[in-house]
Amino acid sequence: MWGDQWSHRGWPATNLTVQRRGPDLCSRVTGPYDPAMFAHAVGGGALPAPPWLLSYIGVALMLGTAATLRATWPATRNLVALEVEPPTVARIGPGNVVGLVLVVAVLTAAIVGPDSGAANIAPVSVLVIWWVGLPIVCLLLGDVMRWLSPFPILALRRSAGDGSDDPAPPTWTSAAFLAAFGWFFLAYHHPGSPRAVAVFLVVYGLAVVLGTLRWGRAWVVTGEGFGGLSAAVGRIGLRRPRGATPTGTAALMLVWLGGTGFDAFANTPFWVDVLGASQGWTRTLLNTVGLIWVTAIVTGAFLLVVWVADRGTEPARLRPLAVPLGFALVPLATGWFIAHDLTLLLFEGQNFIALLSDPLGKGWDLLGTFNHTIDFTVVQATWVRVVQLGVLVVGHVAAIVLLHDTALALRRPRPAMQATWTMAVAASASITGAALLVLT
Repeated sequence: MWGDQWSHRGWPATNLTVQRRGPDLCSRVTGPYDPAMFAHAVGGGALPAPPWLLSYIGVALMLGTAATLRATWPATRNLVALEVEPPTVARIGPGNVVGLVLVVAVLTAAIVGPDSGAANIAPVSVLVIWWVGLPIVCLLLGDVMRWLSPFPILALRRSAGDGSDDPAPPTWTSAAFLAAFGWFFLAYHHPGSPRAVAVFLVVYGLAVVLGTLRWGRAWVVTGEGFGGLSAAVGRIGLRRPRGATPTGTAALMLVWLGGTGFDAFANTPFWVDVLGASQGWTRTLLNTVGLIWVTAIVTGAFLLVVWVADRGTEPARLRPLAVPLGFALVPLATGWFIAHDLTLLLFEGQNFIALLSDPLGKGWDLLGTFNHTIDFTVVQATWVRVVQLGVLVVGHVAAIVLLHDTALALRRPRPAMQATWTMAVAASASITGAALLVLT
């Protein structure tokens, strides 16, 4: 939804089209400008096949995966720990200090720098580098927020020993915090304003600190939005730890997937017509309704899959598949997110490099990158197409595999296979939507 819709997010369109000249403008374009590139997709003509054909191939692959699992995976391999992970002690280390320093630096830039998303490093740092970069880093390095989060340092109530003196926190807090960030980025009419970023960071931080006052410092590990997201994505990464499933994973993934789905849907002609010429809080209200609507659809689909997977298969006393299915959504939601936002990171990551030399918009050139340009032709690189298609396919296949393995641990083979086929059908619908919304 960037490019010709750039102003929808409160980011100045001049950021994309002009030479950087002092503190008011940011960068100049190298290569042809194509608004479709900013839809977080690979751009027109870059795909190896039309999106509709890719969706057919994806559906066949999902159903083929289920059939293969039926023939080759007869017993559980315990890929997912079925117990739910309680809050653990949030230990403070050097990484937490580094995280706090970075947050203070971004907040300082947002407050004292120019109130322009083109000349201030704060918006691109929070809404691009942090938002898009964190899940990718977690896939590579694991749960980085466990050692990088600044919030354990700010905790008003420090848990004793194992944190057993703290009241049990609800499971929805991480989803609520992530939903707040998603609303600011996707629905608020001017998220690119550094002053708006500053206000949001302060309010978000105060809410987390108040959470530590109620539930203790151990709650921060997975109870805060990005802590929960980092823990969940880290479980499926290259360095995934062995252990229990973080609490609230299902709700967290539904919020994350709903936000990504709305971001993709908001670039369609239908939603552009709905927004029309609306501005300010009217536009925020419309986007809020759309965000809630898409998230509700995703949640309804999730509940339907749980109901069908459990219907008539086992006695009611057996454990339902809602929690395991929530963890199975992690690779699926991660695939959606990375495929959708990869080009945003590639483009505005270049802008971030330029702003590193002049973070406060004072005309500095501290690192010699002041005149760094955004090269839009990078989207035409073959590896970009491969990554976007690959993460979608791998994420959906992994979701089916995880649910199949977990269902075998909780069900007899026949009802377990019913759950697997149900997940395969849901994944087919999901990858079709991704092909039509993300890869167009």
